[in-house]
Amino acid sequence: MRKIYEYLSIDEKKEVVEKLKADLKELEQELNQNKNSFSKFVCEILYSTRDQWQLEIEELENEIKANC
Repeated sequence: MRKIYEYLSIDEKKEVVEKLKADLKELEQELNQNKNSFSKFVCEILYSTRDQWQLEIEELENEIKANC
């Protein structure tokens, strides 16, 4: 994913951050409401995805701050 972000402008990165935050919020709600419905394997994948999105958001925000 990181390679894709290298080609985006600061404004586009800001849009990506907002979309990732919205998706992250939705994923966390899904996990909170239905984590008992998922198998352990699926939960691990979802938690891993959540962690990757959080890291991606942080890195993009740092890039935005560094270039503003």
